[in-house]
Amino acid sequence: MKRTAWGLLAMSLSFLLGTIIALGSMVAMRGKLDTATLTGQPLSVPTLLVSCLAPFAILLEIVAIILIVLDSRQVGRLHHRLSWVAVVFFVLWAIANLGGFLPLSLLGVQRGEVSIVKLAQMIKAGAAILQYLIPFLLAFSLTRKVPRVLLWFAVVLTTVGNFGVITLPIGGLTLQPVESFGQTMYAPQFAVDYTTGPYPILLALGYTGGALYMLVYALLTWQVWRGGNYPNQSPF
Repeated sequence: MKRTAWGLLAMSLSFLLGTIIALGSMVAMRGKLDTATLTGQPLSVPTLLVSCLAPFAILLEIVAIILIVLDSRQVGRLHHRLSWVAVVFFVLWAIANLGGFLPLSLLGVQRGEVSIVKLAQMIKAGAAILQYLIPFLLAFSLTRKVPRVLLWFAVVLTTVGNFGVITLPIGGLTLQPVESFGQTMYAPQFAVDYTTGPYPILLALGYTGGALYMLVYALLTWQVWRGGNYPNQSPF
């Protein structure tokens, strides 16, 4: 079960990097997102955090999925099936972003059609739900009692909070003409104040869900390393 333990640890580190990106960006922006300001500052803190840490967070998630899947048969049939569902969800997430969000965003900014860009953003938001479910699927059959209850809270709070934070600004998205190499492109513009309206509640839900995910994975990692037995034999 060592591969499972390493996989759980990798996912925990992925959570940690994601939290650093989210909280660091929020603090640096003082709770307000203004894409016009960000694009004018290529070396802004949010840009640096995303470009430097996000690839490592995704890589750690991939490593976690692979390691947990490799050990999944030893745990049981349900865990094996749920682990492979997590693999499918990750592949669908990648396809939605690489085959839907990115090309539609590029098409929208080239043509200056805000409806296409908004569709791309909705695809990205829908795909994010798949990513929120992956940690739940990987850990569900490894938990019992209290950790399983916490896991349910984690997936619900994370999905509701983060999905709301992503989708609400889409309605106010606009396109700003930008001259680039003699051609006119249209840059997406957001102006969101996360300190007002439903955003504080949604952010609190999302952060709480993320914290619960981290707690459950920390408990599972400690359990596997300490006992060396199958997680479904846990006394929790």
